[in-house]
Amino acid sequence: MALLIRQGHIITNDAAGMVLERGDVLVIGDRIAAVGPDLSARAAEHPGIEVIEARDRLVFPGFIDAHMHSNEGFEMGRYDNLPLEIWLSEVYPPFGAANLSWRDWYLRAMLVGIVSVRSGVTALQDDVINLAFTPDAVDATASAYRDLGLKGWITASMWDESFLNGLPFLADLVPADLKARLDAFPVPGHRDQIELFQHLRATWHDKDGMRIILGPCGPQRCSTALLEEVAGLSADLDLPIHCHVLETKTQAVTGQRKYNRTLPQFLADVGCMTHRLTMNHAIWLTEGDIELLGGVGGSITHNPLANLKLGSGVAPIRKLKNAGANIALGCDGVASADTADMFSAFKAASLLHKIGTHDYREWVSAHEVMHMATHGAARSSLMQDKVGSIEAGKQADIVLLDRYHWGFIPLHDPIQQIAFSADQEAVRTSIIGGRVVMRERKLALIDEEAIRMEISEAAERFRREDCPRMSAGAAEVRPYLDQMHTMATGSTVEAGHIPLRMPPVDGRRFGAE
Repeated sequence: MALLIRQGHIITNDAAGMVLERGDVLVIGDRIAAVGPDLSARAAEHPGIEVIEARDRLVFPGFIDAHMHSNEGFEMGRYDNLPLEIWLSEVYPPFGAANLSWRDWYLRAMLVGIVSVRSGVTALQDDVINLAFTPDAVDATASAYRDLGLKGWITASMWDESFLNGLPFLADLVPADLKARLDAFPVPGHRDQIELFQHLRATWHDKDGMRIILGPCGPQRCSTALLEEVAGLSADLDLPIHCHVLETKTQAVTGQRKYNRTLPQFLADVGCMTHRLTMNHAIWLTEGDIELLGGVGGSITHNPLANLKLGSGVAPIRKLKNAGANIALGCDGVASADTADMFSAFKAASLLHKIGTHDYREWVSAHEVMHMATHGAARSSLMQDKVGSIEAGKQADIVLLDRYHWGFIPLHDPIQQIAFSADQEAVRTSIIGGRVVMRERKLALIDEEAIRMEISEAAERFRREDCPRMSAGAAEVRPYLDQMHTMATGSTVEAGHIPLRMPPVDGRRFGAE
């Protein structure tokens, strides 16, 4: 199978920042064979080669969404004005949670995958939260991405601590009868969770564009034994670890109270703090935490949409970069970011860090966000040598954008215009692993309208039947979570920056008169 992208405006995204205002990309199989001004002679060596005329196209490497929860696929726009820990009780209620079928998992992933592809994503790092601890969640999710043609880097999510043990103060706040009901929920032991990971890896890893990686949900939700086993597997198999760490102030308080140290320090103690670790969110970090992660060359996923929606705070991106940490861009789950549109995350990350300091040299640029959405995201999954740029030898994950989309007129700087003026409608064609999966906005491998109808019917059934039960289950613990939230956010924690920016009404106290 051979493909020639002819005479496009190519943003290679290579280390030298090479741009060809007119150039060709030759794809042989699933790899980029060559990039140059005119490859027609080489293309002629391949009878039957497919030619995509790209004179009116911008040719980019595909985006990599470094953090997603596709299992939230039917919950866009359902929640507002809830901090993470209370929001979690609504999306993943301790009582009344939806009992998803294999097909439900598949349809949720398909919805997220379609939105992702349409916004230029060619690989999706999906942290599938699997409350049932069965293979169905990952099997169905991987099947959906395979059918769509999207690369899926999927975590086998793990935790073996009880609901109450993962949150500060809560065990002392809930009444005895409720505590007994919460503690009665079975949670598989760490060996069972490792066995599930190994089963999923044997089934899917390096097959059909899928990878299975390690996903301990959060250090406070995992036993020491589980995390030590994860650390050993990561080293033995050279696999990344993706773990939610210090997304909120409450999690910072949890580290103090549960371990008498910060959560990153605890991860170091159990062997997880290496270059293979990605900390999702990483907002409430101390200076020591920043130095620790940077010192080992670890990564974070930056998820500004969800962090803003849940009021979690702002990650210290400049400090992390200066310390040597790698930054990857993600949308986060569609119940918190409320979209899998990578353009939205790109814009948020490009704008957010222009507040907080008057020193504009410290602001995060659109070009830095481009790195987060490609090289940085690839690095967080240890795929930096395979994807992220348009170079000979790399996997052929390429998107073609409309050069004459309204947001690109005139063409000043295509990367800055992705951040500030264009939208996902500019993405016309997507090539993943050398195969065209979307051609002129039409998905090539599935019947989009048929799957849209099936997704709509399943989502409406979820809204009608499951959502009321979920809300009722969440209401049982809400009064105690409210108390816990007040106590935690009223506590004092060390932080190396100001995760929550001051509101404008406080400006006079800081000499802003």
